[in-house]
Amino acid sequence: MTRLRLHRGTVTLIAGVTTAHVDPIMARTWLAAVHQVARETGGHVLSPVEPPTVGRNHYRVCVDIDDGRLRLLLNAGASLVAATEDADPQALTPAFRVVPRPDLFTVVGLHVAAPAELEQPLTEAHLTHLNASERHDIAYHRPARLGDALFNWFD
Repeated sequence: MTRLRLHRGTVTLIAGVTTAHVDPIMARTWLAAVHQVARETGGHVLSPVEPPTVGRNHYRVCVDIDDGRLRLLLNAGASLVAATEDADPQALTPAFRVVPRPDLFTVVGLHVAAPAELEQPLTEAHLTHLNASERHDIAYHRPARLGDALFNWFD
Protein backbone atom coordinates (compact mmCIF):
# COMPACT_ATOMS: atom_id res chain seq x y z
CA MET A 1 0.00 0.00 0.00
CA THR A 2 1.38 3.38 -0.93
CA ARG A 3 1.62 5.99 1.79
CA LEU A 4 1.80 8.91 -0.58
CA ARG A 5 -0.89 10.48 -2.73
CA LEU A 6 -0.06 12.57 -5.77
CA HIS A 7 -2.94 14.55 -7.23
CA ARG A 8 -2.42 17.41 -9.68
CA GLY A 9 1.04 18.18 -8.33
CA THR A 10 -0.09 18.06 -4.69
CA VAL A 11 1.57 15.54 -2.39
CA THR A 12 -0.35 14.22 0.60
CA LEU A 13 1.51 12.10 3.15
CA ILE A 14 -0.40 9.10 4.48
CA ALA A 15 0.05 7.70 8.00
CA GLY A 16 3.20 5.63 8.34
CA VAL A 17 5.24 7.26 5.57
CA THR A 18 7.73 8.92 7.92
CA THR A 19 8.46 5.80 9.96
CA ALA A 20 11.07 3.19 9.07
CA HIS A 21 9.85 0.22 7.04
CA VAL A 22 12.05 -2.78 6.47
CA ASP A 23 10.89 -4.64 3.39
CA PRO A 24 13.51 -7.14 2.17
CA ILE A 25 11.63 -7.98 -1.03
CA MET A 26 11.18 -4.33 -2.04
CA ALA A 27 14.79 -3.61 -1.06
CA ARG A 28 16.06 -6.43 -3.31
CA THR A 29 13.91 -5.15 -6.19
CA TRP A 30 15.19 -1.60 -5.69
CA LEU A 31 18.81 -2.79 -5.43
CA ALA A 32 18.48 -4.80 -8.65
CA ALA A 33 17.28 -1.60 -10.36
CA VAL A 34 20.21 0.32 -8.79
CA HIS A 35 22.67 -2.20 -10.26
CA GLN A 36 20.95 -1.99 -13.65
CA VAL A 37 21.25 1.82 -13.55
CA ALA A 38 24.96 1.45 -12.78
CA ARG A 39 25.46 -0.99 -15.66
CA GLU A 40 23.55 1.14 -18.16
CA THR A 41 25.31 4.37 -17.21
CA GLY A 42 28.81 2.90 -17.04
CA GLY A 43 28.80 3.48 -13.30
CA HIS A 44 29.46 1.49 -10.17
CA VAL A 45 27.76 0.74 -6.89
CA LEU A 46 30.26 1.98 -4.30
CA SER A 47 28.82 0.86 -0.99
CA PRO A 48 26.72 -1.86 0.54
CA VAL A 49 23.07 -1.10 1.12
CA GLU A 50 22.38 0.56 4.45
CA PRO A 51 18.92 -0.45 5.69
CA PRO A 52 16.65 1.73 7.83
CA THR A 53 17.92 2.05 11.39
CA VAL A 54 17.51 4.26 14.41
CA GLY A 55 17.96 7.76 13.08
CA ARG A 56 17.16 6.91 9.43
CA ASN A 57 13.87 5.71 7.95
CA HIS A 58 15.16 4.72 4.51
CA TYR A 59 17.53 2.45 2.64
CA ARG A 60 20.51 4.08 0.93
CA VAL A 61 23.42 3.14 -1.30
CA CYS A 62 26.21 5.18 -2.89
CA VAL A 63 26.73 5.02 -6.66
CA ASP A 64 29.16 6.59 -9.09
CA ILE A 65 27.56 7.36 -12.45
CA ASP A 66 28.01 9.81 -15.34
CA ASP A 67 26.83 12.74 -13.22
CA GLY A 68 29.17 11.89 -10.35
CA ARG A 69 28.56 10.30 -6.98
CA LEU A 70 25.01 10.07 -5.68
CA ARG A 71 23.17 8.36 -2.87
CA LEU A 72 20.10 6.51 -4.09
CA LEU A 73 17.38 6.26 -1.45
CA LEU A 74 14.36 4.04 -0.92
CA ASN A 75 11.48 4.82 1.43
CA ALA A 76 9.92 1.33 1.51
CA GLY A 77 6.76 2.57 3.25
CA ALA A 78 6.01 4.82 0.28
CA SER A 79 7.67 2.68 -2.45
CA LEU A 80 9.53 5.91 -3.22
CA VAL A 81 12.98 6.36 -4.76
CA ALA A 82 15.03 9.54 -4.57
CA ALA A 83 18.62 10.67 -5.07
CA THR A 84 20.79 13.05 -3.08
CA GLU A 85 24.27 14.43 -3.39
CA ASP A 86 26.88 12.13 -1.94
CA ALA A 87 27.54 14.52 0.89
CA ASP A 88 28.80 13.55 4.30
CA PRO A 89 26.65 10.51 5.20
CA GLN A 90 25.86 12.18 8.52
CA ALA A 91 24.55 15.34 6.80
CA LEU A 92 20.88 15.69 7.59
CA THR A 93 19.74 17.68 4.56
CA PRO A 94 21.79 17.01 1.42
CA ALA A 95 20.48 18.46 -1.84
CA PHE A 96 18.09 16.23 -3.77
CA ARG A 97 19.12 15.30 -7.31
CA VAL A 98 17.48 13.72 -10.34
CA VAL A 99 17.24 9.94 -10.09
CA PRO A 100 19.21 8.50 -13.01
CA ARG A 101 17.22 6.25 -15.35
CA PRO A 102 13.94 6.61 -13.42
CA ASP A 103 12.28 4.26 -15.90
CA LEU A 104 14.25 1.34 -14.44
CA PHE A 105 12.62 1.96 -11.06
CA THR A 106 9.10 2.58 -12.32
CA VAL A 107 9.11 -0.58 -14.42
CA VAL A 108 9.52 -2.60 -11.20
CA GLY A 109 6.65 -0.77 -9.49
CA LEU A 110 8.49 1.92 -7.55
CA HIS A 111 7.67 5.63 -7.62
CA VAL A 112 10.41 8.15 -8.38
CA ALA A 113 10.44 11.55 -6.70
CA ALA A 114 11.60 14.63 -8.58
CA PRO A 115 13.95 17.04 -6.79
CA ALA A 116 11.40 19.86 -7.17
CA GLU A 117 8.81 17.80 -5.26
CA LEU A 118 11.24 16.92 -2.47
CA GLU A 119 12.73 20.40 -2.14
CA GLN A 120 9.35 22.10 -1.63
CA PRO A 121 8.71 23.48 1.86
CA LEU A 122 6.92 21.10 4.22
CA THR A 123 3.53 22.59 5.07
CA GLU A 124 0.68 21.75 7.39
CA ALA A 125 -1.31 20.59 4.36
CA HIS A 126 1.21 17.78 3.82
CA LEU A 127 0.69 16.52 7.38
CA THR A 128 -3.10 16.22 7.50
CA HIS A 129 -3.23 12.41 7.30
CA LEU A 130 -0.21 11.56 9.46
CA ASN A 131 -0.74 9.91 12.81
CA ALA A 132 -0.13 11.71 16.11
CA SER A 133 3.30 10.14 16.62
CA GLU A 134 4.50 11.26 13.20
CA ARG A 135 3.14 14.77 13.71
CA HIS A 136 4.97 14.88 17.06
CA ASP A 137 8.25 13.81 15.40
CA ILE A 138 7.84 16.48 12.74
CA ALA A 139 7.06 19.15 15.34
CA TYR A 140 10.13 18.08 17.33
CA HIS A 141 12.64 17.68 14.46
CA ARG A 142 11.18 20.48 12.29
CA PRO A 143 12.20 19.28 8.83
CA ALA A 144 12.08 22.16 6.38
CA ARG A 145 11.43 20.26 3.14
CA LEU A 146 8.94 17.60 2.11
CA GLY A 147 11.86 15.34 1.23
CA ASP A 148 13.28 15.72 4.72
CA ALA A 149 10.08 14.22 6.16
CA LEU A 150 9.99 11.40 3.61
CA PHE A 151 13.70 10.54 3.94
CA ASN A 152 14.31 11.47 7.53
CA TRP A 153 16.72 11.20 10.43
CA PHE A 154 14.11 11.05 13.21
CA ASP A 155 15.10 8.99 16.23
